[in-house]
Amino acid sequence: MVNDGSTDNSSSMAKEWSKKDQRIRVVDKCNEGATKARLYGFGLANGDYVAFVDSDDLLPEDSISILANEMKEKNVDLVIGSITKKLGFFKKRHIDRCFSFPYNQVVSQPELFDKYYLGFFKNDILPVSMCARLYRKNVIDHALQETSLYDKEITLMGEDQFFNVKLFPYLHSVYRIDKTVYIYRFGGGTTYFNPRFTQLFTLSDKRLKLLDQYNYNEGYGYLFDEYVACLFYHASRLIFCNVTDKDGVIDFFKKEINHRELMPRLVEYYTEKGIKNQQVQSLINRDYEGMYKCALDLVEQRKRSLKMRIRSYAITVLSQWS
Repeated sequence: MVNDGSTDNSSSMAKEWSKKDQRIRVVDKCNEGATKARLYGFGLANGDYVAFVDSDDLLPEDSISILANEMKEKNVDLVIGSITKKLGFFKKRHIDRCFSFPYNQVVSQPELFDKYYLGFFKNDILPVSMCARLYRKNVIDHALQETSLYDKEITLMGEDQFFNVKLFPYLHSVYRIDKTVYIYRFGGGTTYFNPRFTQLFTLSDKRLKLLDQYNYNEGYGYLFDEYVACLFYHASRLIFCNVTDKDGVIDFFKKEINHRELMPRLVEYYTEKGIKNQQVQSLINRDYEGMYKCALDLVEQRKRSLKMRIRSYAITVLSQWS
């Protein structure tokens, strides 16, 4: 249990548990974020397998033994389980059923890389979280000898994906099961406005370099589409949450696209494809007024969507009480 500089009584509570169970070890460190805490704990681990659990989430009973038994039986490097989301008193529901990576099937190299590496650029193929999975430790050890699985520029947004996108080429085989092994407790301030969302743009630059490194041509279009979607989403959040005014939003656009490494490649790609999308065209032409209008349109869409969600939640609550 890594105490990442907590200021409450978390450390003392953890140490009480360590007295009850000798398998539990507690280490205190200064606050550096989840990624460094995970890697710090990994450096102290001495088992054959590694699983990561965030401090505000839950594990169903026997989760680790379920994953470990599958790993031993199938002799794979990674076992991926299912995640259930829990929001207050609302019923828990699966949030990873949409992925196309097959259940109950060992997927090995070269098919694993050729077919499924695209999942780090196209978001309906495989989950990219570090949770709800069990890793073979020596695979991570091997990867760390040749590459970094941590980046100081990506610490609070996209760190799970960075870890896994760098580790994935080192995996020999993966197995996925349709069993809930992790409960993600959803909510908190990060679901409203997160100023660190811009770390995802830095992650886009780094994923572009990986596509170049592995000559993975299928991923470029998905990467550029995701970047554009995230760029305008963040701008719309700046407006919706009253973080800044129009000039501030336009200034964000200017600073972001004028220094982003992937921009020349993005412009070349969309120009060659002849994409006429309004967001893309305003971005290519550096039409900042047009970009601001696109962000405003997203705000209006969000307001309409929010009304629908509130109505849906109300219906859910009433049905539970009836």
